[in-house]
Amino acid sequence: MASATEAPASSMAEGPTSHTQNQAARLSQLRVPFDPSQVQALPKILCKQCSESRTKVCENPRHAKSKCKVCDNFITQAHLHLDYVGHAELTHRLLDVDPLWDWEPLAIAPNGLPQFDENGGLWIRLTVCGKSRLGYGDSQGKRGPNAVKEAIGDALRNAAMRFGAALNLWAKSDLTEAKTEHPQTEEEDYKPSPRSAAPAATNAAAPPAATPAKGGPAPAMSDEERAGHLNRLVGQFAHLYREGSRNPMPLIQIKGDAEKHGVLDDEVQGPPPGREWMTMRKLIDARIAELNQTTKNGQERGVA
Repeated sequence: MASATEAPASSMAEGPTSHTQNQAARLSQLRVPFDPSQVQALPKILCKQCSESRTKVCENPRHAKSKCKVCDNFITQAHLHLDYVGHAELTHRLLDVDPLWDWEPLAIAPNGLPQFDENGGLWIRLTVCGKSRLGYGDSQGKRGPNAVKEAIGDALRNAAMRFGAALNLWAKSDLTEAKTEHPQTEEEDYKPSPRSAAPAATNAAAPPAATPAKGGPAPAMSDEERAGHLNRLVGQFAHLYREGSRNPMPLIQIKGDAEKHGVLDDEVQGPPPGREWMTMRKLIDARIAELNQTTKNGQERGVA
């Protein structure tokens, strides 16, 4: 006779059976957070021009490709990282929970292989401990055998997320993408580029920062301090813009501060509707020129 853990639950049973209780307990193991060593960094290109380019890099010299120390990819500098669990790590977890887990495509092509949709994506049904849930995966426009494997792995992660596997990482990644594409505050309309604070591509040890003389250059800052300082200056600029200040002197002071701390040529995202990436220098100079032109036009109308 089959044991309670092996027999399927009866649809006529009243209340949870021993099988459904065991099923729920096993499935709950999928929600256990993955060890940090099993979490990988998935690069996501921010620049639309880079993303649409055949070589995945645009003409902006600040977006030039380089070896990323975080994700180990040779990629445009205009990217950020999303945490994810790889195919192998997820498979290991599924086998721990249910050695007989399985997946199948929702559609089969005439040649008997899984049917991909018009977007190059694949719908699958993942079954774990007798429970099935759907998932969708794609390979981000790639082609070839590796693209098929990537789409399958992506679909498995997506379906496993419906069971709660690595759900915290999905939530974190979704929030990161949402904040990148849809700023929550007006100050974030001028947010610094996440690549602006990236460490320089060098293996040489940085010399110890010396205390500068009064009026001299600012001491060297860590990447975190650099990003924080740029954030502060961007916030000051956004405040002046929001308040409609017509005095260019505060902008000149912000520019001098940015130059002293070496962040004047770091990239920030400009105001809507264009929201173009530009250097802090260009953003400030454009605003100063706009204020000067407005003052000049007002004076000319006064004379007339």
